[in-house]
Amino acid sequence: MKSSAWDVDEDEIIDCYDIFKQPSLNHPSLHNHTIQMRPSMRPAYMNNFGTLQLTQTWHKYGKCPEGTIPIRKNIKSFNSLLARKRLHPRLSHYDTPNTSQPNDIRDGHEYAVIRVHGNSFGAQAKINLWNPSVEWPLEISVSQIWVSAGQYNDVNSIEVGWEVSKAIYGDNQTRFFILWTTDRYQTGCYNLECEGFVHTSSDIAVGCNFTELSTFKGDQKDATFGVHKDKKSGNWWVQIQGIPVGYYPSSIFTQLSKEAVEVDFGGEIFNQRAKGQHTTTQMGSGHFPSEGGLGISSYFNYVQIIDENGEPKDPINVESVVSNPNCYDLKIDDNKNNGFGFFYGGSGYNDKCQ
Repeated sequence: MKSSAWDVDEDEIIDCYDIFKQPSLNHPSLHNHTIQMRPSMRPAYMNNFGTLQLTQTWHKYGKCPEGTIPIRKNIKSFNSLLARKRLHPRLSHYDTPNTSQPNDIRDGHEYAVIRVHGNSFGAQAKINLWNPSVEWPLEISVSQIWVSAGQYNDVNSIEVGWEVSKAIYGDNQTRFFILWTTDRYQTGCYNLECEGFVHTSSDIAVGCNFTELSTFKGDQKDATFGVHKDKKSGNWWVQIQGIPVGYYPSSIFTQLSKEAVEVDFGGEIFNQRAKGQHTTTQMGSGHFPSEGGLGISSYFNYVQIIDENGEPKDPINVESVVSNPNCYDLKIDDNKNNGFGFFYGGSGYNDKCQ
């Protein structure tokens, strides 16, 4: 199955798998599956995909040959099954309100996101890349796009973006990740840890880190993340910097086999309160939108929804969901110099965030 392997650093190993023998094809609904090698159509991404020349650390050791896909071995993380069930039980607008927690803080999860309601067939955005501090091993800091459908325990969701999580990756690096579920995070998984995502790119590895990140009041790095439903196959394609990485087959979903009904963009953290107080885990740059814009607060630019014709549109009927503005906040960018966008983030624990 593997054509080659090499050590990238002490925390990971890259294996190059024959694309037609990749583990994802063991999924029960993918027996005799014919791999779609590229999308039948691609949404009209902006000409400039961002300030990042997309490279991952493993690239300096070589590339996987054509016809193979790179798979990262995670050799130092804790129990990733525990991690993914505990760290990503996403808050849905379908959930019954918790009146004891009026700011929608559920089980330690806190959000600063925009939410777009209505049928859609994908989403894309330029997301600012940072390396936020994460206080405890079972905490996370995530900046991402959620595409979802369904209610209660039948929630289907695809997540695409970057995150820092020692529990999942064994280190505190900023990594490209994907995630899926069909039953509100009871099953499904990160990256390629279980069958489901069909990887097609020999150049991009999910779960691997970025080589370039933003610096405070310095150079800003961003990357365009996207997911869209292919008009011919119905598969949900994941792209980064305009590169098709692979897809989630429509057949593995119940609700997302049709379309999405909600899309979220923004940040999420998990607050373990291990010291009996709010975590110091940062979201985004670790700075609030009120502290300043570019170079200080983190941002999403060119936020777009993909319609049924594969055309990207600026979002409408946008709802801001900020679970605890004293800890993490969000501000829509009214200038729209870079399309529809917003600044978001925060420091976690401070005088007002206890």
